Amino acid sequence: MSISQATKRWIALIGLGALAGAICWLMAIQAFMVLLHSFGTWQRPGIARVTILRIDQDDQNMFTNYLQVKEGEKDRTLCMLKEESEDAKVGDEIWILDNYYATPLRPAQFRLTPQRLLVEYPQPLLLLTLLGIWRIRRAQVRELKQPPSQERRRLTDDFHARAHRFASTDAPSDVQDPPSGPNPPKDL
Repeated sequence: MSISQATKRWIALIGLGALAGAICWLMAIQAFMVLLHSFGTWQRPGIARVTILRIDQDDQNMFTNYLQVKEGEKDRTLCMLKEESEDAKVGDEIWILDNYYATPLRPAQFRLTPQRLLVEYPQPLLLLTLLGIWRIRRAQVRELKQPPSQERRRLTDDFHARAHRFASTDAPSDVQDPPSGPNPPKDL
């Protein structure tokens, strides 16, 4: 059993619609967090490769630690999540993602991972999802505009064509249909 193209398109539309809904939900949560913590600071988002010089444990804060790093020739102080900073060692080179909005509960930098990039900046994924939905819908409309397919031709080989040509409908049938029912009679 094979799945038709129309069914595959509907499955893809449902999946992309669910993904778009999840992304919109994530963006709504991010907007709510920004509104909730109006005393945060805005900063320019970016990606950088840094070398860790020193890790300062912040006992006063439950969420973040400070890292002294070197980015190129410039020294920087990063505010990162405790679990991300505890995995790092002095001398490691790591990629960081600068957050667009930092609060005391939300660090200014994260380690750059694909998951973190998608969670912090879901807008490009949303655009790709909407593009996919648009292309599938356009294919569905194109399919509906096409004329319906012609009836299938039934091809027969020579043997069956001759059999139909020489078959007579007037000839009496010598074969009797067996009686039907629960108990057919037995021949003696």
